[in-house]
Amino acid sequence: MYPSISRDVLIIGSGDDVPSHPPNLGEGYQPLVVCADGGASLARKWGMRPAIVIGDQDSLDEETREYWQEYGVPFFRVPSEKDETDLDLAVNYALRQGARRITIVGGWGSRIDHSLGNVELLFRLAQKQVENVLITKGQQLSAFIGAFRAQVPKGSYVSLIPLSEEVRGVTTQGLRYPLVQATLSKGSTLTISNIAEQEEILLTSDEGVLLVVY
Repeated sequence: MYPSISRDVLIIGSGDDVPSHPPNLGEGYQPLVVCADGGASLARKWGMRPAIVIGDQDSLDEETREYWQEYGVPFFRVPSEKDETDLDLAVNYALRQGARRITIVGGWGSRIDHSLGNVELLFRLAQKQVENVLITKGQQLSAFIGAFRAQVPKGSYVSLIPLSEEVRGVTTQGLRYPLVQATLSKGSTLTISNIAEQEEILLTSDEGVLLVVY
């Protein structure tokens, strides 16, 4: 039923800052659904059948596990003492399937250490030129190299955070406080809380990985 290779993957984690409805990935997108451990509960709530559930099952309730097992969903269980988080393992699985676009929900919440770790996963995906977005209840985070375009509500906040030591040649369109060939360095709050003046924003850079929060 599931293809061995999918360019679009939806990873569902067990973080508690999640949208109330499944993300709208755009017309024609039918992503491969990968659950990181307890994310299988959210997949069940949304009626989205996973291709696989990956993790140590410390955040997966027995009822949900049995539910998906009855539908023939495979489980890849790993030891609780491991070098990667469950969501990291899910990202690695998606990359092995040839993913070129990865959407993450359940990747943010009260476990701030996991949330910050997931920003590092976005950094790695950007380095691999894999389109990425982490969706929370009210925000979206994407890391990119080169160019980023998005539709945003006019008047909403847009923040830029350099993930590389420096991000050079940053130019913005559609924001109240524009940048033209700017160099952004880690440790600065210069580009926090810009404001969208248009419903479409365009961000470009020449070098480095930039995180946009909108």
